Amino acid sequence: MKIVDLLVLNHYGTKKACRKLIKKGHVAFNGTILTEDQDYREGAVTVDGIVIDVHPLKYVVLNKPDGYVCDAKSTLYKSVDELVPHLHYVGRLDHNTTGLLLLTNDLKLRKKLTLPAYHIPKVYAFTCLRPLSEKDLAYAKEGILIDHNVKCRPAIISLEDATHGTIQVTEGKYHEIRKMFLSLDNEIVTLKRIRFGPITLGDLEEGQSRPLTDREVQALKESVL
Repeated sequence: MKIVDLLVLNHYGTKKACRKLIKKGHVAFNGTILTEDQDYREGAVTVDGIVIDVHPLKYVVLNKPDGYVCDAKSTLYKSVDELVPHLHYVGRLDHNTTGLLLLTNDLKLRKKLTLPAYHIPKVYAFTCLRPLSEKDLAYAKEGILIDHNVKCRPAIISLEDATHGTIQVTEGKYHEIRKMFLSLDNEIVTLKRIRFGPITLGDLEEGQSRPLTDREVQALKESVL
């Protein structure tokens, strides 16, 4: 990673602005004033004498509450940015879908995790309006048609009882799960994401967040190799 990238991730501005900081002598590495960008090696980086975070890549899991949206500019609902600022969403959850939301400033990993080609499994706990049948479960496993002629990838539904269970999907079409249930002449009542790839929600309380462990970050990276 270049030192200019460290400055950007520490919110010192755009790359262009951060290059100007370096060129004008505001940035030092291990006490030596820099006048041009260079690769970061282990040590201290300062801006006008202030030490910056040299490990600025952040990976966070949030238990998103109901009524929050993944949109900083929303005027209808509260934004997830109020709970975890300065990070980018890995995918999105609707305002009435709760649960596991990953956020990061590692844009390369974020892009991979949201690419359809990787088919990252995501598991949701649901409650539906009407009882599901074995025929419904088989249809989901084959791939349900939504929007009249769009076939979803196979989904696995596991039932606790006729109207409660989990569903695993490997893509992220707009309102996909809700539309799948409509195609089953049913309706989602509650929907909560509990797993994204190797990351699980666990007992994280609603509205709370925590940083991912090094092992979890590595598992995420390995899931998109």
